[in-house]
Amino acid sequence: MVIVVKDSFKVSRTIEINAPGKKAWDALTKSVWTKRYMYGYEVESDWNAGSSVLWKTNAGGKTYTRKGKVLSAKKSKLLKFTDYNPEAVSDEDESKHAVVTYEISENKSSTVLYLNDDCAGDEKKFNESSKFWDVVLPKLKEILET
Repeated sequence: MVIVVKDSFKVSRTIEINAPGKKAWDALTKSVWTKRYMYGYEVESDWNAGSSVLWKTNAGGKTYTRKGKVLSAKKSKLLKFTDYNPEAVSDEDESKHAVVTYEISENKSSTVLYLNDDCAGDEKKFNESSKFWDVVLPKLKEILET
């Protein structure tokens, strides 16, 4: 489901995964998992509020990076961080940084992952993020369920 609120351009997705919440958390926060479903991106962070986040991948002989900062984290429950391309947006221009939120809810037989990607009012970023999450989340589900 895609929700657009006025000019805020927020991507929202919900996916049910037949795996424990702890496994979903690890898949969201550890490179051994992220590189398998997120276009080869490996993530570096200690996932404590205020810490930096660095995403790196190599494609076609070039290294691509994304940066961010952890805004809030509650292990196996909530993760909120900024996200931006340092080639397009400066570290200081936080108004142009997207804010990604993962919420994990576990029930008896599965885990529900709620995703919100607030694209900072950027329509181009919103369109790119919509496509990105439509590929990444089903891959995440597939990997966690096998």
